[in-house]
Amino acid sequence: MLLFVVFVFPSNIMLDKGGLRLGILIGFILTTAGMWVKCLINDSIAFVYIGQLLAAMAQPLIACAPAKLSALWFGQDERVIAITIATVS
Repeated sequence: MLLFVVFVFPSNIMLDKGGLRLGILIGFILTTAGMWVKCLINDSIAFVYIGQLLAAMAQPLIACAPAKLSALWFGQDERVIAITIATVS
């Protein structure tokens, strides 16, 4: 949770400058890499910490994307429903 606070500002800048597709793609890659690294727990517990770090870095990219998506694609009256559906998805 501490890393969310640290990475929320760079992730918002990345979503603004690079776009939604790039931000979500990087978030997906980091999450996937983190989960694969965690699978190496039998070798060392350090892999769990590294994998969790990668997944925590990706979380703000994925969590901030629905609000950005609704701001770009939907009107003022439709944003609440769009954020709700995107967040649940």
